[in-house]
Amino acid sequence: MATHNPAPKRHDEAVERLTNLSFALQGAANSGGSPDRTASWIRRHVAGYGDKSDEAFAKSLARDIATLQRAGVPIVHSGSEDGARYRLDSSSYQLPPVEFSPEEAMVLGIAGGVGTTGGLSDFSLSGWTKIAASGASRNLAGAPVYTAVNDITRLAPEIITAVLAAVRNQLRITFSYRANPATEPVRRVMDPWGVVNRDSRIYLVGFDVDRNEPRVFRALRVSDIKRSHDPAEHPNPTEDLQVLVERALQRGKKIDARLVIPEGQARELLDAGEQQPDGTVLLHKVDKDWLVRTAAGYAPEVQVLEPAGIRQEVISLLRKASQSQEEG
Repeated sequence: MATHNPAPKRHDEAVERLTNLSFALQGAANSGGSPDRTASWIRRHVAGYGDKSDEAFAKSLARDIATLQRAGVPIVHSGSEDGARYRLDSSSYQLPPVEFSPEEAMVLGIAGGVGTTGGLSDFSLSGWTKIAASGASRNLAGAPVYTAVNDITRLAPEIITAVLAAVRNQLRITFSYRANPATEPVRRVMDPWGVVNRDSRIYLVGFDVDRNEPRVFRALRVSDIKRSHDPAEHPNPTEDLQVLVERALQRGKKIDARLVIPEGQARELLDAGEQQPDGTVLLHKVDKDWLVRTAAGYAPEVQVLEPAGIRQEVISLLRKASQSQEEG
């Protein structure tokens, strides 16, 4: 006949008793009164000690205090006329308070609230929630309003997770890349170095094995990432990845465009252009992708008059966004 092993139960009781003791001392430290608690008080008020004999209680309490101290809980032990006293040194137990200037809190607030429709917005929103819980607040009064149509709200978290896992494990990856919506996806092979956020667009950076050179890919156009069993052969460069991305984007397509921007709206676009006598705004040598994305974010108030191709791309982007919302 099998015998019952009581060890797991004793282990659970010990863990519960340690937890109760830790919370009791922490509560005393935060009560605003005396942080000290006598051994007799612990015996009467902390579950797990009251049913023990005097000798068993003394041994159990001493053992539990030592266990918590080894685990990093700063419990201070002192003697007094009415017996031993214990208290939690809260100054050594808590992290320093998180403090942000109004400007920093505003930036974090915008980052957390920039997208509430999916994609990476869940990550940023949860981060702001934790920071706000520490006492930070955001003051958006007087802040310019910028578009929330960006990669953060549209990019699937699985893309970033797959890339970062490959970077961490130094593995080669393959993926499908679509240069623009009108082209067919092409498989690429890369030794990934990381992901970079620039102007609310996420870029995959690494060494393109087929091209035999460092390359930058818009993560939103990447899909079907597969991690290879082959190790990455090209280590991360000493150059900052942000600098590498910015240099690559400088070689991107720049265009001129003419827009209609209602008064008091789309400051982001207005600041990038020049007001014309006829009321339109002329933009010189701006990034094509940025213009399409930003103009779509301010539609229908903002209208792209020319070039006609950019106007059509804005319409296509809006249609895709509408379809995604309907499917969701």
